[in-house]
Amino acid sequence: MKHLFSPLLPKDPLQGPVLVLAAHPDDEVIGAGGMLAFHARQGHDVTVVHATDGAAGDPGAREPGDIRDVRRQEGAEALRRLGLGPARHWDLPDGQLPERLGELTSRIVDVMREVAPKTLYTFHAGEAHRDHRAVAKASADAAHALSDDCRCLCYGVNFVPGGGTLFDTTDTYPKAYEALKAYKSQNAYIDLPGMSEHRCRAATVNLDIGGVLYGELFLDLTPRELPEVHALQDRLHRFVQREA
Repeated sequence: MKHLFSPLLPKDPLQGPVLVLAAHPDDEVIGAGGMLAFHARQGHDVTVVHATDGAAGDPGAREPGDIRDVRRQEGAEALRRLGLGPARHWDLPDGQLPERLGELTSRIVDVMREVAPKTLYTFHAGEAHRDHRAVAKASADAAHALSDDCRCLCYGVNFVPGGGTLFDTTDTYPKAYEALKAYKSQNAYIDLPGMSEHRCRAATVNLDIGGVLYGELFLDLTPRELPEVHALQDRLHRFVQREA
C-alpha cells in the first residue's frame, strides 16, 4: 500500500476565467473561499452562480423581511470581502434542484459555453445536501461543454473531499473568514466562521511545512473524468443507503 495523503499543489498554475457553481448563497465561500480570494487577487475573471433563491435558509423565521433578498445581499457582501463582484442568480426553488435537473443542466451548459472557464469550481458528488448533489450531477452531465484543459476542482460543504488536492490558503484565509461573517441569517443557526476555521486548519494536519496553517481540499479532475467519478460516487451513495 502507498500513502494517500492529499498532495499540496501550487496555486499559480490555475488560470482564469473562473466559473463557480453553487446551489445557495454561502456554499462557494464555505467550500472554496480562500481559493476564490486568491483568484480575485490574481485579477482573474470570476463568475459565481447561485442556482437557487435560498428561500429555505431561514426555517425559524428569525430574519425579518424576504429571506431571498437578505441572502442575496449577504452573498454580495461576502463576495465583496473576497474581492469579487456579485453572483448571478438563477432563482430556482431552494431544496428542489433534483426536480429541475434538466433545466439546471441546460443552464450550466450555457454558462460553461459563455464563460469558457479554465478553472471550474463545483460540488463534489459526495455531498449530502440534495441540491448540492444535483449541481454535481448537472456539472458532470454538462462537462462536454468545457474545454479539455479546464481544471475542475470539486469542493465540499457538508463533505470533505478525501484523497484530493490540497491548496495552501493561509494567506487568503482571513478574507474567507471575514466573508463568512457576512452571512448573518445563516450564522443565527450555525457558526460558519468557527466551523470553517476548524475545517481549514484540519486540512493541513498531515503537513509539516512551516507557515502552512490553513488549506482547502478539492477533488482535482479533468472534464472527461467528471462524469466517470460522479457515476462511481453515485454507486457508493446507493450502496451506503442500502446498507443503512
